[in-house]
Amino acid sequence: MIAPWKLVKEKDKYGIAIHNFHQDATYRIKLNVGETVHILEENGDWFFGYSTKNRALRGIFPKSYIHIKESTVDKSGPTEVIYPNQSHIVQEITSVVREWGQIWKLLYVKNNKNFGTIQQMIYELVRYRSKILSGTLPVDEMKEIKQLVTSKIDTGNKMLDLDMVVRDEHGNILNPEVTSSIQLYWQHEMATERIKKVTSGPTKKIPKVMTHYSHIFFVSVRNFVCKMGEDAELLMTLYDVKEGRAITESYVVCWSKEGLARDLDQLHNLRVLFTDLGSRDLTRERVYVVCYVIRVGAMEQKDSESKRVSQAQPIVPASRKGGPEGMRRPFGVAAMDVTLYLSGKIESDEDKHHFLPFLQCCDRDNLDSTLKKIIAIKEITQKEHKGQGLWISLKLLHGDLKQVREENPHLVLGNVAVARKMGFPEVILPGDVRNDLYLTLVGGEFSKGSKSTERNVEVTVKVCNEKGSAIPGVISMGGGIDPLNEYHSVIYYHEDKPRWQETFKAAIPIEEFKGSHLKFTFKHRSSNEAKDRTERPFAMSFVNLMQADGTTLFDMQHELLVYKVDHKKYDEGDIGYLNLPSLRSKLVDGQKHQINGLTLSVKDYFLIETNICSTKLTQNVGLLGLLNWAGNPDGLEESLKTLMKVDGEEVVKFLQDVLDALFNILMQNSDSDLYDKMVFECLLFIIGLVSDRKYQHFQPILDLYIQESFSATLAYQKLIVVLKFYIDNANSQNSGQEILLKTMKSLQYCMKFIVRSRQLFSVLYEGKHQEEFETSLKSLLQSITGMMCYNTDFTLLVQGACLKYLPSTIPDILKVFDSKELSLILTDLINKLSPNRLTKQKMMTVNDIIHSQLFHISECRGILIPVIVGKVKELLESKDEQGRSGVELRNKSKSVAKVAKVLGTCKQRLHSHRGYSEEVELCVKILSDIMELLFRTDIGSTVDDISQIMLIVLRTVIQTTIAMDREGPLVGNLVAVMIAIFRQMTPIHFQLYINHFSTNTDLLDFLMEILLVFKDLVSRPVYAKDWCEMIMLQSSVILKSLRYFSHTIRDRFSQSFEQQAWSNFFHCAIAFLTQPALQLDNFSQNKRSRIIMRYKDMRRETGFEIRSMWFNLGQYKIHFVPSLVGPFLEMTLIPETELRKATIPIFFDMMQCEFYSSRNIGESFSDTKRDSTNIKANFSEFENEMIAKLDILVEGGRGDEHYKDLFYSIMYTHCDSHATMKDLGIKFVKTVTRLMERLLEYRFIINDENKENRMSCTVNLLDFYSEINRKEMYIRYVNKLCDLHLECDNYTEAAFTLRLHSKLLNWSDNSLPPLLKSNRYPNCQTHRELKESLYYDIIDYFDKGKMWEYALDVCKELVKEYEVETYDYNQLSMLLKKMSQYYDSIMKQMRPEPEYFRVAYYGRGFPAFLQNKVFIYRGKPYERLSDFCSRTLNQLPNAELMNKLTPPGDEITESPHQYVQINKVDPVMDERKRFSGKPVCEQIIRYHRVNDVQKFRFSRPIRRKDPNKVRRSTAGLAGDVNSNANSEENEFASLWLARTVLVTSYPLPGILRWFPVTSADTYEISPLQNAIETMETTEKVLKDLIVAHRNDASLHLNPLSLKLNGIVDAAVNGGVANYEKAFFTSDYATDHPEDLRSIEKLKNLIAEQIPLLEIGIQLHGQRAPPSLQPFQQRLEQCFNEMRANIEHKYGKKTCDLKFEIPQSVTMRKNFSRNTSSSEHNRLSEVSLSSSENSVCLKSSSSRAQIFVRPGGGGGGGGSGANSNTLSPSKGTNKREKHKGGSMRSSRKAFSAQITSSGSLSGGGGNSQWYMSASSPISTPASAPITPNFPTSWMGSEGNHIEGSPPTVFELRQELTPKRPLRSEVERERRLSRPSSGQFQPSKVAASFMAEDGSPSPGPTSPIRLNGNSSSNRDSIATTDSTASEEDAGVPPPLPVKTREADYCNLPDDSLPPAARPAGTPTIPRVRNKPPPPEPVEENGPPPTPPPKRPHLRPPTERMD
Repeated sequence: MIAPWKLVKEKDKYGIAIHNFHQDATYRIKLNVGETVHILEENGDWFFGYSTKNRALRGIFPKSYIHIKESTVDKSGPTEVIYPNQSHIVQEITSVVREWGQIWKLLYVKNNKNFGTIQQMIYELVRYRSKILSGTLPVDEMKEIKQLVTSKIDTGNKMLDLDMVVRDEHGNILNPEVTSSIQLYWQHEMATERIKKVTSGPTKKIPKVMTHYSHIFFVSVRNFVCKMGEDAELLMTLYDVKEGRAITESYVVCWSKEGLARDLDQLHNLRVLFTDLGSRDLTRERVYVVCYVIRVGAMEQKDSESKRVSQAQPIVPASRKGGPEGMRRPFGVAAMDVTLYLSGKIESDEDKHHFLPFLQCCDRDNLDSTLKKIIAIKEITQKEHKGQGLWISLKLLHGDLKQVREENPHLVLGNVAVARKMGFPEVILPGDVRNDLYLTLVGGEFSKGSKSTERNVEVTVKVCNEKGSAIPGVISMGGGIDPLNEYHSVIYYHEDKPRWQETFKAAIPIEEFKGSHLKFTFKHRSSNEAKDRTERPFAMSFVNLMQADGTTLFDMQHELLVYKVDHKKYDEGDIGYLNLPSLRSKLVDGQKHQINGLTLSVKDYFLIETNICSTKLTQNVGLLGLLNWAGNPDGLEESLKTLMKVDGEEVVKFLQDVLDALFNILMQNSDSDLYDKMVFECLLFIIGLVSDRKYQHFQPILDLYIQESFSATLAYQKLIVVLKFYIDNANSQNSGQEILLKTMKSLQYCMKFIVRSRQLFSVLYEGKHQEEFETSLKSLLQSITGMMCYNTDFTLLVQGACLKYLPSTIPDILKVFDSKELSLILTDLINKLSPNRLTKQKMMTVNDIIHSQLFHISECRGILIPVIVGKVKELLESKDEQGRSGVELRNKSKSVAKVAKVLGTCKQRLHSHRGYSEEVELCVKILSDIMELLFRTDIGSTVDDISQIMLIVLRTVIQTTIAMDREGPLVGNLVAVMIAIFRQMTPIHFQLYINHFSTNTDLLDFLMEILLVFKDLVSRPVYAKDWCEMIMLQSSVILKSLRYFSHTIRDRFSQSFEQQAWSNFFHCAIAFLTQPALQLDNFSQNKRSRIIMRYKDMRRETGFEIRSMWFNLGQYKIHFVPSLVGPFLEMTLIPETELRKATIPIFFDMMQCEFYSSRNIGESFSDTKRDSTNIKANFSEFENEMIAKLDILVEGGRGDEHYKDLFYSIMYTHCDSHATMKDLGIKFVKTVTRLMERLLEYRFIINDENKENRMSCTVNLLDFYSEINRKEMYIRYVNKLCDLHLECDNYTEAAFTLRLHSKLLNWSDNSLPPLLKSNRYPNCQTHRELKESLYYDIIDYFDKGKMWEYALDVCKELVKEYEVETYDYNQLSMLLKKMSQYYDSIMKQMRPEPEYFRVAYYGRGFPAFLQNKVFIYRGKPYERLSDFCSRTLNQLPNAELMNKLTPPGDEITESPHQYVQINKVDPVMDERKRFSGKPVCEQIIRYHRVNDVQKFRFSRPIRRKDPNKVRRSTAGLAGDVNSNANSEENEFASLWLARTVLVTSYPLPGILRWFPVTSADTYEISPLQNAIETMETTEKVLKDLIVAHRNDASLHLNPLSLKLNGIVDAAVNGGVANYEKAFFTSDYATDHPEDLRSIEKLKNLIAEQIPLLEIGIQLHGQRAPPSLQPFQQRLEQCFNEMRANIEHKYGKKTCDLKFEIPQSVTMRKNFSRNTSSSEHNRLSEVSLSSSENSVCLKSSSSRAQIFVRPGGGGGGGGSGANSNTLSPSKGTNKREKHKGGSMRSSRKAFSAQITSSGSLSGGGGNSQWYMSASSPISTPASAPITPNFPTSWMGSEGNHIEGSPPTVFELRQELTPKRPLRSEVERERRLSRPSSGQFQPSKVAASFMAEDGSPSPGPTSPIRLNGNSSSNRDSIATTDSTASEEDAGVPPPLPVKTREADYCNLPDDSLPPAARPAGTPTIPRVRNKPPPPEPVEENGPPPTPPPKRPHLRPPTERMD
């Protein structure tokens, strides 16, 4: 029992193929590696489901081939969607790589330049996907990779011309269903800009605009290399060279002498952040990173053995050490310029190491002077720094410390030191409380005292409180080190004027700062350790940090007084020194300054520099006075005035204290009139200060103050009063304007203070005085509104500021005021402002209001939207003085800008209305913002809002869209607004909007507008084609709107019919339906599925709507026939089956409408229903339109086979069921179906490289349009066909094609109807003009094609017109001259004769117009079979060449493959028509032989044994055994020919180079008839050669030599013996009594060759050079033997040609290639090959030749001279004269001789008689073949009459091998031998015999085709080893592609040098006959090839 199929779990429904699965068994689907499948069911080892590539095809596949991935099933949409459980970005990468992979392969095929780029991007995406799937990425790296991935995808999509992917700010793909139209548009815009930047390529780097107010310089110490034996301190800082000071704190690194790290945490973690750098710091002129190296140890340095590369150790700083080992001594400085890194000109990288060269201090140098020395030296050399220095890495980071920690966690997390800037940053961050004193020890001077040498001075610094006690832990050397209790300076050895320049920080708590002072003690440090321990301070200095007025010590350099210390009297704890002056500036002369052990040293001094960075202490007296105003009320006014002059930095530091003081003054002052306004001005000053960019980070502090610290509950009352006062006086021109402007700018914070004050009051007093407050606030707001009414210039700024800042007060006002009231006040404010005043600012205010909280409240929106949208409407519709709208002005402004750019003129001067465009832009932005807001779901009901917008501004938006320039930047946004409005409109809205039109006319106008806009949007898209989501959203909205408008049109404009409304709807809907964006069939599977899932197939829905509208038209349908035929046809051609089925019946309805319409104009459909006598009873207009549009649309790519079949079935069914229209309808349906067949063929082929196929399809359409009499379509395709021919240089065919057009015209002056006009000749207006123009082009093309005979026919018609009708003798004269040139060309110019080929196409693999059809092709000039085969097969790469000519069976004709048969055919000229009984020049005959032919023939050999012989041999009745044996061996007895005659549809040449075969007749030629034809042909060829050589002595002798040798020498070897054995036996005569006359004829032909050969040999002897005399003797010897033999058997005959030997013969040593006579030209016709015998047979070793005697002319067989001797000629030729004169004379002489003999008449040697002989083509197989003979021989019916040729006798004789003398002949052969490789070896044994064209009698006589190649594409061969196969009727093989071109078969002499094709070999000179070949073994080497024979006319090719 088979197990049932089970449903799989939802999580297991998604799988990926991990191996190719390509089983062909039933129910299995094929899968490729990587293909995704959706699994539905499972059973054992099998799954059932489908591939995502083809969801329609379901089947089974093995489980082992599938890898399951957990999935989620989404059932929310119409179809179930399965997603793998992966992140969105992984899913996107997977989808993208799949899609790109397919396109990537196509890029390779097309050799696209993006192939490598896309390949690289795919690899990168796969790599990123692997990283993401690994799950090991940190958050920041994951975020970075996601950005990289989305950027790659967007870039790749752009390169591949795929759809743009729209994302949100996090990189996630947006869902259009939950995204507003406006947001979707904005995201598309941003994505476009983003992709544009990425794909624009590497551009010049634009310096980043610094948006950060704080920057950090990161430095990491990598290593320090220095020759040093003691511990050291490294102090790093940033140093400004120009100012000569450090700008940051120091970073201290303690370096150990051991070089081993004691604390592993410090390893590779020596990092510092120099913070608080501002933009001014980054642009400093010159900044260095400086590292001071201070040795810590003894006074004198201990020697170190070598350099020490050491690591930092947490050593105890020298400042904390006691004893001599802790001395800080200068060692050196390392520095590096980092200006470029700070400015950003060089990108810094934390991984790159930089070297700071180290310079050691000299004996008397201090650290500062050493640094200056480094700065002065541009570059420190290796010699100077000796490899010592500091290695660091650095990087500039942007943002404050918090921001940098977030963005660069890998750099700044962990133990990173911070070194702050010595000063405030540009922006003081909220909460940054600092109280830092930066103290710099500058220098000093100290006397020796009791010392004999200068002191080693060490300064110790302490911070002491008012009690004199040191404050611990407040001193800091810098970052990276713990705080110190006291600071010890560097010691300079024996320096009484030390210069330290050491800076450190004292961070003193604010509560201790006021009573603190700095105490400096100076001590001598001895190098003797014992002495040093006893040393005490020798002097001291001090300075107070606060001054008497409460301000801090000023930031400046201070000179401190130095007091000597007497330790005997001095007490450390005594603070009496504080009473002494500390600064030299405070020293008073004459006073004694000493106290208990301290005495002032007048000469000594000590310099320090201080810099206080404090947010709590100030150095400003005025600020301090304000803060302490209560203590000095009298100075209040002055303090308030002073406040507004204080530096902002001081104010913001004390912001809260200042505000508290101001509000206390406001509430507590006694003089309100004075102080209220002053306090208000101070408030404005502070608010303005905080609003400044420098201090804008203090706004949060101000906000925090208002929210938490502000406590003035009654301040609102006074603030409102003051505010109202200033606003009410706005129009007075006093000084208050400036204050009012500041007030408006500070309006937000003023309102915040008012609102917060009122809130505090309400809380405190439980809401008392609320009404009063609201009244006063409303009054204030109304005052502001009233201020908008002023139109004075001085109020303009105030009004603008008010408009700008008022919206910012809305959030605060709403806390204490009614929202509706506020909305009304704001609308009043907008309305009161004058229309043309501050328009831009007003609209900006409106935009701010939209973004305020008010707009989130439904009631407020109801108040605001009508006013706001009304203002927008006014602006969009506003006109200037010239009546131009804002949009028009914008467009004009754009144009003016272009002009200005060209002229170099200022645009403002050219056009003064630049502002309009900005206002229009604002309007669009306002509408966008409103619609964006209304899309939200958290703002309440929006139904009324949409109604208001729709009613007020929708029409304006539509009209603005129409007027706006499509290239403008706003049009996309405006269309998005329109889409948003329609998208958010519900059915109620549509109904409301339709009903609001007062009249139907207004409604009609609206419908016209909107339908035109919709049509324009889909026909000329506003959005780029890769904006797929935006375009699809637009389409869905348009479809929704069209549905509603269709109902409106149906309801409102059916009774009062409005044709234009209906017409516009149909055209709009069909344009929508056919837009490229909706053609799902052109999209990838993913895109198609995505669109259908979200929007369905909108084409189908639109089609059904159109169908519904059509059938609702009723009696008015006739108004749209035939105008809507084209649009409806376009709709039905869309490849959607349901849509086609629904809409095709409309055509039948249209047919009925026209059929039943009235013939009388004005009668309606209802009239004809009542009276059917006036019905039109046809649908010709519909039919014409249908055919015309179908042609255009199908050619343009629409339609397919499915449509053709569906159209036929639906329309046929309808027509068949209609009684009246049945016949007409069915005929029409069949016509259209046939037309579609041809058009689809044409379209399929039109882009094919094979132009021949295109021509065939074009002719098919021509025939069809001719058949249905559609002249305009006929002419259209005539011109197309002509153009195709001209592209291929087929001038003859182009001329024939144009004649088709000319035949539609007549010779009249009637105006041309539109149907007959041609785009080629736009200026021709009458029939005559157009026909004449066509004729001249036709003549020109015929001339180029060398078809002068056809050109003359056209000329003659024109001559008749000029001569008889128009009497235009000027034109006639020129035309006659042209005609004379054409006649001359016919006679003098050589034209290559084309060959014809039969091509049969078998199999269903070919296009329909080729399937199983046979064609005759006209070859190109000089093109032979091999070339034609190659060319044809190259155009058919999938075709297989058939190797047999037998008709194929069904297995070939019905197979899906392509098979081709190709063989040569001979044209058959109907000579009876023109040349009967007339002497015609050969040049003329040659043309007519291969042109204007419609009948062709070819033959193939068939082997058939004589039944009589077979019967005799079996019955034992044979008489002579030897005779029978010989007969059996003779192939000539059984060589039958199957001859096929083909008739084409049209003569060739014609409008094509090929035509199909319409009939084929095959009959058989008996062996005897074949022999007679062969003999006749050989005779004719020989005669032609003799005549040609007689007329032109310059011809090469080779062809004649070869021909004579082939006949004469072969005869000695038994040339006619085979014929004798085959036909001249008694048995044959007995068995074939009906052939007796033919046997006699053959014998006569053999005998008649003798006199012709005699003349040929005489002529050859006359022309042969001395080198060929041995050959000539051989010829004569063989001939004599042959003549004796034949005359003995068959009697002596005469020849119609006469020849006399000239007295002197001139021998030519050099053979000229120049040819002039027509006889010579005929040699190009002479060939052994024939398409009739297109078979190559292997010849046997025994060969014979057939000799043909030419038929006598005029008389009987015995007529003519009979001479056996060579008589001398009477004429003489001079040896020197070989040129024209002698040639012409000899030609004339010979011509006269021939004429006198009666064989030829006065036409000369190159003329021939053509008689009315019956054609052998129609001769039955049993009848003898009767060739064309002179009239005296043949009757009109072809019966034999008197004067027929004499009886033919047969000569049979075996040839014996005999070599001629070789000396001279061999030499000749060497001289004339062709180049190596010219002739290919062949298995067919050959000799000179093969050159004459006669068959070689023997078992396998060859019938050659085009040369000696034995390739199966060149010939059809049967061998003696295939007798059984031949007996079985197996046909011979077909030709195959040749190995070499067949041009070499043309003799050199046949062409003049100019016309000879390149590569044509020269004819080899005469050679001796080689010995007969021995039999060749099958596998042995090939025989030596004979010299190539000239290409002679085949024996059966002509009937003459």
